[in-house]
Amino acid sequence: MDDTRRAILRWMTGVMEAKGWSAGGWARLAGVTATNLTRFLRDPVMGSVPSADTLVRLARVAGSEPRFLDDHAYAPVSRVPVLTLEQAHIFLDLGRRAGEAFLEGALKQGASSVAMDGRTSRRAFALRILSKSLDAAGVLPRDCVVLEPLDVLTPQTGDVVVTVGEGTICGYRFFPPHLMPVSTDPDCRPTAIDRAHVAGVAVHVVRALRM
Repeated sequence: MDDTRRAILRWMTGVMEAKGWSAGGWARLAGVTATNLTRFLRDPVMGSVPSADTLVRLARVAGSEPRFLDDHAYAPVSRVPVLTLEQAHIFLDLGRRAGEAFLEGALKQGASSVAMDGRTSRRAFALRILSKSLDAAGVLPRDCVVLEPLDVLTPQTGDVVVTVGEGTICGYRFFPPHLMPVSTDPDCRPTAIDRAHVAGVAVHVVRALRM
């Protein structure tokens, strides 16, 4: 089997195992013909390789893509959706499986996303910071922060956490019993943890140099 077929087979079987999908179920979600998958999976050596368009549709639904380069040199890539404030509130009110389905749906519907190296959970998502609450610590308004929700990652003292409020998304340092801003804005003040809606623990920050 050549390297291209091996990479596609490894990715497809890995996605189906991780998500509990059948080939037919994945095909329906992606809007492609199931035989495009099943022929290849039955005979990855001689079967027809799914077209580029089919692979793109499958990748959009899966939130990941096949790796055609050396896996030892390049980590697997997955995508994390960037949610709006309204979407974040909806997601945080959902249970685990419903939340994962919500994030997958956002990716499928073309939501903005952040490419990650595969070290995030299936519940990871991203938000754009809307305040100056951490600008003195290097997290600026419009920065995109990748989060793990609290049921996945418990915050430790000093971690950056992000809160979602009425009309704003803020970042803080976690210093129980308070969330502490590190800000040039004198109006940014400590907030009691039990009065804040903490969306998750920040694990990655992305900054666009041009908007």
